[in-house]
Amino acid sequence: MRIILTLILSFFLLSAFAQDVKKPEKILYIVDNVPIIDDPDEGMGDLGTNDVDYLKVVTNKDSINTLGYPNIDKVIYIYTKAFSKRTDDIRKIPTTKLMERKNGAWYLKNSNTPYSGRFIDYFINGAEESEGVMKAGIVNGLRTVYYPNGNKSYFRNYVDGVSQGYSEEYFPNGKIKQKGSFKDDKEEGLWQGFYSTGALKRQANFVNLKPQLTKNEERFYSLNDEALQLLKSEDYNRAIKKLDAAEKLNSNYADTYFYRGTAKLENLDFDNAILDFDKAIQLEPLYMEALANRAFARIRKYEFKNSRTLNKTAGVTILASKDKVDIPADEKNKICSDLKQSVDLGDRKDMILDALKTYCN
Repeated sequence: MRIILTLILSFFLLSAFAQDVKKPEKILYIVDNVPIIDDPDEGMGDLGTNDVDYLKVVTNKDSINTLGYPNIDKVIYIYTKAFSKRTDDIRKIPTTKLMERKNGAWYLKNSNTPYSGRFIDYFINGAEESEGVMKAGIVNGLRTVYYPNGNKSYFRNYVDGVSQGYSEEYFPNGKIKQKGSFKDDKEEGLWQGFYSTGALKRQANFVNLKPQLTKNEERFYSLNDEALQLLKSEDYNRAIKKLDAAEKLNSNYADTYFYRGTAKLENLDFDNAILDFDKAIQLEPLYMEALANRAFARIRKYEFKNSRTLNKTAGVTILASKDKVDIPADEKNKICSDLKQSVDLGDRKDMILDALKTYCN
């Protein structure tokens, strides 16, 4: 969204800001008839110039007041190409972005009755985000959610808003991620998780809401959970020991390597952190967080190279990093590849976008 809004602002508002920089215009953007009151969430995708079909600018104060925005100076309507291709029947189907939620139920604006019928939500670029059916303002029946690239993210069945029955979740590349059945919002029966390569990651049979595991499996998952809590409390050395023990029980679990690599990264053990992220990504090539952390492990390796110690106490060493560092071309290519893949998979954190600008043009 920021990309296209920046272009629109520079095109339409240059003269306004030049005349009085102290009083910038208050502008409301309406994308495909949906007012953008707040910045779109990270998961809403991007809106680029190639997504836009046409624009309409309203500056007449009477017209703006009629829309219900008396404090706005200008309204810019943006219509996407995807919106222009929708049939009239599809356009009539409401989106939750134009509904209100009251007491857990969805209502159409200015309606006193909870909504019943089909709904479709869209990404900011006009691509379909999700679809389903409501009964008295609550999701009932099949709900399907999509990735910005158009591939299915997951489907789930609901009865009065409660997950019931068979469900599947997918990776962005279309491969299945996990599958199983729900009973009253809880896993029931056999659940299987997969890597994007198609290899089985884990499986468990749920009986009375509890997974039936062997003693080794219970110990393995317990070690991972304990290590994760130690990571959160910044006890990296103990976390690494837990994960070393977990690896001996199961050497084909990507999360174990990701957690341990993250602990080593925080411990400034960059080379060994990279080796663990390599193992995690070998098992799961679409591991978004591991890709990002591997990139930062390489960046930090050079930022802290030949650094001086600022403070050293028992178990804690604080080093001075360099603001600008020279990174060999082959290492920079690896960093940029990981950062770009992470962004493509949906990680739009500011630190990742900043690193892309700094190291990847």
